[in-house]
Amino acid sequence: MAQAEKKGGLLRKSSASRKPLKEKVVLMYDEIFTTEDPSKCNPRFWEELFLMKVNLEYLEGKLEALDGEELMKIKDNINCLFQHCIQALGEEHPIRVVNALQVPC
Repeated sequence: MAQAEKKGGLLRKSSASRKPLKEKVVLMYDEIFTTEDPSKCNPRFWEELFLMKVNLEYLEGKLEALDGEELMKIKDNINCLFQHCIQALGEEHPIRVVNALQVPC
C-alpha cells in the first residue's frame, strides 16, 4: 500500500475519479475559519479538536492567509479557539494539554 500524502493537510492528492482526502483535524480547522460556530452542529467539537494531533503547518498557513476584513468576520471563532486552548491547558488529559500548547497563540 502506498504511503499517504500528508503535505498541507491532505492525506491523498486528487485524481480525476477521487476527491482529495483531508485529515479530520484539517476539516475541523476549516470549520473554525467559517463564520458559523463550529460547536453549533457538534457540541463536542472543542473536546475532539484537542484530542487530535495539531497540524501546525496548516493552521499557521490559514491564519497567515487572512486579511483584516476576513479576520474580523471570524474573530468570534478565533477567540473561541484560544479560549478553549487555555481551558485545555488546565485539564488532566495530557494529550489535550500537549495539543493545546502547540496552537499558535
